[in-house]
Amino acid sequence: MAQFYSAKRRVTTRQIITVTVNDLDPFGQGVARHNGKALFIPGLLPQEKGDVVITEDKKQFARAQVKRRLNDSPERETPRCPHFGVCGGCQQQHASVALQQRSKSAALSRLMKCDVAEVIADTPWGYRRRARLSLNYLPKIQQLQMGFRKAGSSDIVDVRQCPILVPQLEALLPRVRACLESLQGNRHFGHVELVQAGNGTLMVLRHTAPLSAADREKLERFSHSEGLSLFLAPSKRHT
Repeated sequence: MAQFYSAKRRVTTRQIITVTVNDLDPFGQGVARHNGKALFIPGLLPQEKGDVVITEDKKQFARAQVKRRLNDSPERETPRCPHFGVCGGCQQQHASVALQQRSKSAALSRLMKCDVAEVIADTPWGYRRRARLSLNYLPKIQQLQMGFRKAGSSDIVDVRQCPILVPQLEALLPRVRACLESLQGNRHFGHVELVQAGNGTLMVLRHTAPLSAADREKLERFSHSEGLSLFLAPSKRHT
């Protein structure tokens, strides 16, 4: 009888260990050392110590989840966005802007194997001019979800504000939500994209079923009242 070799699956124990973070990677994860290899820990900053549980153990590195933070870095900041930590859009709002710039500059220097000049940066808030928001209608509560995906998940974080968007787009969020919720075909929406271009605001609505004449009329009135350019993007089978 033939026998086939099968590598044993590496099983991680749920043991809690205490580590101190000494670096920050370009994605905002704290980096510590454990058993001679890098341990990546989202949520911890350099100089912070924490009790963590290893969730993934590879040959060259491991990942861990914070169970308890034991001290605060002087460069830890209170995240401005209430969705931070759940929404998958931002990873570093808990770190000072200076720390973020240093860690990214250091990563770029290591990658290019040369010194990096002084960082040229704009304002850390209100800079993003484009947002692609997922839409999902919940029939049980008759409510339309509108937001970004959770980190590592297809679930939607129902976003009410987003401080990294340019002020024009952030102010538009509640009005877009109210308009889309009022439409008859809202259970057939895929996503809405908002763009603040040099010549005005653009809104693209992706829908998976034909819109009624009444819904089209409401959307047209909304675009006129908000002074934005509206584009409807039906799925290919309905074009």
